[in-house]
Amino acid sequence: MNITNDKVTDFLNSYYKPLDKDLAELRAENEANNVPLILRETESILSILLKQLQPEHILEIGTAYGYSALFFAKALPNARITTIDRGPVMIPVATRNFESYPEGERIEFLKGDAVEMLDKLIEERKDDPYDFVFIDAGKSHYKEFFDRAEQLCRPGAFVVCDNILMRGWIVDRSYEGGKRHRTNIKYMKQFLDYINEREDLTVSMLSSGDGLALIKFNE
Repeated sequence: MNITNDKVTDFLNSYYKPLDKDLAELRAENEANNVPLILRETESILSILLKQLQPEHILEIGTAYGYSALFFAKALPNARITTIDRGPVMIPVATRNFESYPEGERIEFLKGDAVEMLDKLIEERKDDPYDFVFIDAGKSHYKEFFDRAEQLCRPGAFVVCDNILMRGWIVDRSYEGGKRHRTNIKYMKQFLDYINEREDLTVSMLSSGDGLALIKFNE
């Protein structure tokens, strides 16, 4: 379900420009096979953010087939990326994609449950903080991911959470499929309430794509 007018989305997407030929081909392949990846609108917003912020150490929670991790690596030639996924179908494809491009050498792929991997990072690398985090994994676990990512971030770091509107289900469960995702909806709403109630965060929520939360830890 498109949460905005299809004609508006098509119009905006007509101006989309892939970062390079590699990503254009990878996006086309993923879209043709209905593989989940960041929407074109979302990628355009991330492009602006990354150019402005120039993060050097990025944490991604939710790798899928590796498109967004490769996008981060290509957009920021000096950045190091850590990405986490546990999907048995996703892992071999993402691994192959990372091995296919030179930028993959700067991507550390952690394979396993995201909460467990984050706890391990907290133990082992708390002194090597991240300055940008992208959360795009299990929707009912965003607060767990965020709380752990916060322990791994430097002051002033940015966190971007994707799919916060969950195809419109967050505001109206009558959207197709919404009634089957009551638990995810409940926990996502609790997470959005939580980040907006915290006075030590600067939060902006956007309806672009499938909804984005832009969060800055105040310095």
